Amino acid sequence: MNFSIRFDIHFYVFIIFAVVSAGISYLMYHNATDISRISKGFLGLLRALSVFLLLLAVSNLVTDFVRFTSKKREVFVLVDDSKSMSLNDGTVNRPQVTKDVLRSVKGLSSEFDLVPVIFGDHVLLGSGGFDSLKFDQTATNIESALVDVANQSQQNPGQPAFGILLSDGNYNTGGNPVDIARNLSIPIYSAGIGDSMQPKDIAIRQLIPSPSVYAGKKSIVNVIVSSFGFGGKTVTVHLMDDGKEIGSKDLTLSNDGNVESSFDYAPDEVGTHILKAYVAPQKGEATERNNSATATVDVLKGKYSVLLVAGEPSVDVAFLRRNIVLSDDFDLSILVQKDANSFNVPVGIVPSPKGQEGESGHGTGESANPSEILSRKYDAVLLYDFPNSQSSGTLQDVLNILNSTESVSASGVPFAYFAGRNFTQAQISRLPRLPFSVQNVSSEFPGLQNSQNPANSEIQIGISASESVSIPAALQSVNSLLTLNSNLIPPLYYRRVECKPADGSTLLATAVLNGVRLDSPIFYVNQFRRSAAFLAYGLWRTQLMSSLSGLSDNFLQDFLTTLIRTLISSGKQKLLNVYTDKKIYDPSETVNMNALLVDQFGSPISDAIVEVNIRKERNHQVADNVQLNQTGEGSYSGSVSGLGEGKYFYVAQANSNSAFLGADSGTIVVEPMNAEFVQTSMNVQLMRQIASVTGGEFMTPAEFMHGGLKINPEWKQPIRQSNVSRFELLSSLPILAVVFVLLSIEWVTRKIFGLP
Repeated sequence: MNFSIRFDIHFYVFIIFAVVSAGISYLMYHNATDISRISKGFLGLLRALSVFLLLLAVSNLVTDFVRFTSKKREVFVLVDDSKSMSLNDGTVNRPQVTKDVLRSVKGLSSEFDLVPVIFGDHVLLGSGGFDSLKFDQTATNIESALVDVANQSQQNPGQPAFGILLSDGNYNTGGNPVDIARNLSIPIYSAGIGDSMQPKDIAIRQLIPSPSVYAGKKSIVNVIVSSFGFGGKTVTVHLMDDGKEIGSKDLTLSNDGNVESSFDYAPDEVGTHILKAYVAPQKGEATERNNSATATVDVLKGKYSVLLVAGEPSVDVAFLRRNIVLSDDFDLSILVQKDANSFNVPVGIVPSPKGQEGESGHGTGESANPSEILSRKYDAVLLYDFPNSQSSGTLQDVLNILNSTESVSASGVPFAYFAGRNFTQAQISRLPRLPFSVQNVSSEFPGLQNSQNPANSEIQIGISASESVSIPAALQSVNSLLTLNSNLIPPLYYRRVECKPADGSTLLATAVLNGVRLDSPIFYVNQFRRSAAFLAYGLWRTQLMSSLSGLSDNFLQDFLTTLIRTLISSGKQKLLNVYTDKKIYDPSETVNMNALLVDQFGSPISDAIVEVNIRKERNHQVADNVQLNQTGEGSYSGSVSGLGEGKYFYVAQANSNSAFLGADSGTIVVEPMNAEFVQTSMNVQLMRQIASVTGGEFMTPAEFMHGGLKINPEWKQPIRQSNVSRFELLSSLPILAVVFVLLSIEWVTRKIFGLP
């Protein structure tokens, strides 16, 4: 380390300032006869220094103090910490060989600054050191490690000398590392750890379920088995679902390649399932840890079951049925009131999607009678002009369905009421969980003369979407559909209904008469009661008159399917969403959990307490309890480790000041992961490519330890760095303080000697 001083003023100016300072000092003291020569010299020196510093300060001299240091150049040491590095290749112990090579590499520390880059499924750059190696990471991402090296090299150009890569070269996540290596500014010396000869082995290479699996529906699961050295041998592939075997097939292996087997899979239960394929270990295999593979499958509910109940046959009923049946999301059953105590099952109202008449009214060709239809469980119910004055026993049958707690939610089956000509206040009020209460059915409309508004008449009105800015997040999709199309909906029929909204209800549309927006409600939805009410009728007009109004032909279908989905899901709306960062965890991994908490309008809540209870699936024993930490903007995070193999359920709950804010649940799957053992030989070709494209060299571990690296002598030259400190004398308090001190000492000394 050394220093230098740089000035931004010419050398001759220094000479002039010095001469002027000396001249002023001489003129002041050369005639002084009452003091000794030494005293005159001392006072003259003080005055000369003071004047000299003042002249420099007035000229605003800028002075740079430069400190020079030398730093060793960096060498990035990339070490694969994944599980495949824990294998033994015959007599070669990969962990031990890796540590032996590292001991040799550490010998470079006298000439270079070694920067550890520990990688696997994540990268630790410069932290932890080589002592943190455990060879237990569940995946290998060489690309991400090289990206970090590239970024560091760009931030400090010329500082890194080269890199060393210790790996078996088998990456199973991320992109091809060669593509990143081509753009590196430093050479990479790669050491291949492991045997490049393929050992005798059998591995489940892939377990591939169908992308979408529905309960009760058959899907396909493909199992790909790779083998080497077992050509012609027949093995049995087993497929398990949540620990229960659902099938097995004999498979004849190839000598060096993949063989595929397919299984039919038709789960009965909705939810997360663990699929596991395995082959029994065979004598002579290199490892048994790749004889199985695991995947999770989210089994979804098939079509939602919907019931349409009509007070009487009408054109609207036909159009409601047509548009629901044409959706692939729903199985529709339909009942039309026959008399006070019975229903009809209509036949041939509209063709089914396949062009076949459905006798039961749900387009499946299935025959049914009213009693059988009434005995089913439904995900949603649509009521058209029902109940009316004729309904008594029929209403009780429907109430039994609406109040059922065995279907979707403990609050009962969601439903939507569509008004018709036979709107009856007394009967409607018997429906549970309505989004409003009826106050009156009026025969008068404000602004209409009596001649235009005869008693109990209907009028034609337009639809106007709600102008409210506080639409709950759960209702945004149906509200957006109305907002975009309400001015295109042709006139519908309406009898004025005076009603009071129930707590939590949202008004999404009102009536428009002669271009004037009325207070009369048309469309209410209550996400908490899971009910909706549309009080205008003549819905057939939205399709038959769409060409005149400019409305899309698909509007009615989109509106119905969006409304039904909203009602079904609104009871499941999660203000608290908790999720894990992976689907399957190895027993050695930490489970990271994140959460997002919002209110019903989608605004984040950041001051809550979010607790997660984790239980084992089989015995429901508590495995752990975690309180998530606040991270801002409604986000929370936490982690849990040490979960053993198995399937776990978690239940999360958010509270603030003892008030319940939301809950969520999910599944955690912990299973040994075999991705690291599918390829057991070293990928020597990749390791050579990485070294070649960077200008480095591929070496065996023995060459690293005994031959050493061919290091360019220039790399050993330390990097000279400078640190500049700049001072402006005019604004430098220390300099001005020195001037003041010098002048003060001079003044005191003059007084001591009796000088004026």
